[in-house]
Amino acid sequence: MILLLLGAPGSGKGTISSKLIEKHNFKQISTGDLLRAEVKSGSKLGKQIDGIIKSGNFVSADLVNNLVKTYVNKYKKAKKNIVLDGYPRNIEQAKYLSTYTKVDKVVELVVVDKLLVKRIVGRWGCPQCGAGYNVNTSKDYLPIVKKGKYFCKKCGAELTQRKDDNIATVKNRLKVYKEQTFPLVKFYQKQKIVTTIDGNLGSEKIVSKIIKK
Repeated sequence: MILLLLGAPGSGKGTISSKLIEKHNFKQISTGDLLRAEVKSGSKLGKQIDGIIKSGNFVSADLVNNLVKTYVNKYKKAKKNIVLDGYPRNIEQAKYLSTYTKVDKVVELVVVDKLLVKRIVGRWGCPQCGAGYNVNTSKDYLPIVKKGKYFCKKCGAELTQRKDDNIATVKNRLKVYKEQTFPLVKFYQKQKIVTTIDGNLGSEKIVSKIIKK
């Protein structure tokens, strides 16, 4: 099965994907992760992508399309369930995706803008083990705090924050989302495969609704 998660930045797509991977044997395809890996490599392309991400815009469609297609085909060949997180972002990408595979279910996570901004600017991650935390949400996601700094509960490393997780960039990302990505909901509604879920329900309840429907 191929599941597509839709929702604005900070709506919880990454968290829900992690739960599906951990408990329901899904493989995740996150364009964000693929692109950040390229940035981390320090390549010429990575530096170009880094500048685009920091401005709150999206990288070229051709680059993203090719990255996603490679992994979709890889997981389909291995007969794995797939959760798409962050792709497609617009109608053009959705049409391209349909040329080589079928999306079985679409879940739209809905959260108000004010809360989305609060969630995103509060995100911190561990550079050692990859664990994620948030200082602006529930206590379940709080890191260890020592002398005004944040540390990982799993490995003890000092946490870092993505450079694009700031208020100005976040607001621009939300604007771009509404202009380019929200129309995807209507696109997939015509196929009668969209389920809308309140993104404030908590990850366990959201995952339960996804699996049951």
